[in-house]
Amino acid sequence: SSLQVGPPAARADARMTSMRVAFVLSLLVSSAASFVDADFEAARRYPFTGYCAHPPNAQRKLLPGPVLEEELTGLSLTLVGVQVIFRHGARDLSKDHHCFEPRNEAFTRCKVSTLVSYSFGDEREEGTPLTKTVVDAYPSLHEVDGVPGCGEGVLLNESIPQTRAFAETFRKAYFPRLPKTPTLADTHMYSTDKERTMGTLFMLQNFLFQPGGSSDLVADTQQRKFRAPVFTRPLSGDPWDLHQYCPRVKGDLHARYYNDHEVVRRNFPEFAAAWQAAAGTKFQPAFKDCLLVAKCSDQEGLKLPSGLQPDSALFEEALKISLKLFQQKYTDDVEGMRLLAVPVLLELESFLKRQASGSGPLLALWATHDTTLIVLLVALGVWDGQWPPYMDSLVIEVYRRLGQTDGVGAFFRILHRGLPLRLPWCDGGDGGASAAGQPVGLCPVERFVPEYLEQFRDRDVLKAACAATNPFLKAKQTAAAEPSQVGVAAVLAAAAASVFAAMLLVALGLAGSSRRPGPGGCCLSLRRRSSLQRREPLLLASDC
Repeated sequence: SSLQVGPPAARADARMTSMRVAFVLSLLVSSAASFVDADFEAARRYPFTGYCAHPPNAQRKLLPGPVLEEELTGLSLTLVGVQVIFRHGARDLSKDHHCFEPRNEAFTRCKVSTLVSYSFGDEREEGTPLTKTVVDAYPSLHEVDGVPGCGEGVLLNESIPQTRAFAETFRKAYFPRLPKTPTLADTHMYSTDKERTMGTLFMLQNFLFQPGGSSDLVADTQQRKFRAPVFTRPLSGDPWDLHQYCPRVKGDLHARYYNDHEVVRRNFPEFAAAWQAAAGTKFQPAFKDCLLVAKCSDQEGLKLPSGLQPDSALFEEALKISLKLFQQKYTDDVEGMRLLAVPVLLELESFLKRQASGSGPLLALWATHDTTLIVLLVALGVWDGQWPPYMDSLVIEVYRRLGQTDGVGAFFRILHRGLPLRLPWCDGGDGGASAAGQPVGLCPVERFVPEYLEQFRDRDVLKAACAATNPFLKAKQTAAAEPSQVGVAAVLAAAAASVFAAMLLVALGLAGSSRRPGPGGCCLSLRRRSSLQRREPLLLASDC
């Protein structure tokens, strides 16, 4: 009877609000459930497949090419621009991980060196460039004794042939198909402000454009003198490094910081004991980096314990468990991942539209990280649960109708691992493949940003969503009960918790008010915002 207090109109508003809340809950749960599927289980069956990306076969296999010319002729389309979002090449440990006892990191094979040089105004400094040399890269091992090495997370020698193979494969596939052969002056370059992404981008443009990069592409004298800008942002606010303002997404999403050994002990106690016996440490999800770096570098800079060799069952189980925990980490809050992806998607869209109209660069190169690629794939609803290998990429192709110069009727296509992605929101949910004879994944340019993200073009709306705490999001499910299960129980538990939260709000009489005190002296704000999937009111709760 307490739920009937208040005038009839207020009770009706409360009932309507509770129905809308239930609707939003269903979207949240279905959104999370869509990621707990057989594809994720397949990824865990073969965890980190192709991660090492040994050149040149990996790059030749995974880099796609544009739509065949005869298909485009039938559609009266032509390729007018390409963007490439790519991960850096092979590196050493990205953090001072204490994976094993005893520690024995000694990375020295890193010839991709940073030369310290500066320019003043329009003139270049003529002095000899300085070579940046790092000492004490792993202080918990070497302490402060001046031991030189490669530094944390820097490119190893294999990144050189990886990047060369990537550049040669991409150039052969795309350069002949563009309106003209791209030059450095026709290219927009962006990199996060880290040595491994800057270094990979530098090598990539060198192999694409500079003399000696290939036998069939020779840059002219003007291009050799051209001083090309590479754009970046401070790391503390760079969305390409997942560091923009968004407190809604709690915790650092970079893999190296997932150091919770308790989640492993609670959910995989037998494995945790076996790891500690073999390695002398408590396993953390981030320790996958030690395993993969050692495997990919043939243990030249990092030796694995005898019980953790790459062909051992414990090595394989560690990768499976790590991948499972990371899958849950990146899909527990799908809407949060979408919020993080919005600035990047809008920046890509801006260049895509300029390419479609002929006013933008023919080529755009974006150097970033594995975790950024994962967030983008999750936000777009197309992540298969597998971890991006070295030099992994998303390729965005832009096609324009023959005779058009204003971008009207232009299309785009996104490719990953050599295949076009079927985008769930494009052309009725079939990924742009409904039209007879139309290539899979081909979508109108104006539909690049999914409908459920359109509202976040308004920066104030995006900031409000990032600052809000959604009371209906499921608590992070750190691990399923068994390594082999797909985590359906986690989704059901999330649904039950969300429904209980909604019922509690309605029972407290909060759902019917626009702003009233909540439990613990907080206020819940009800704002009319489009939901992330449909145009329904979205409840945003803010602490006060």
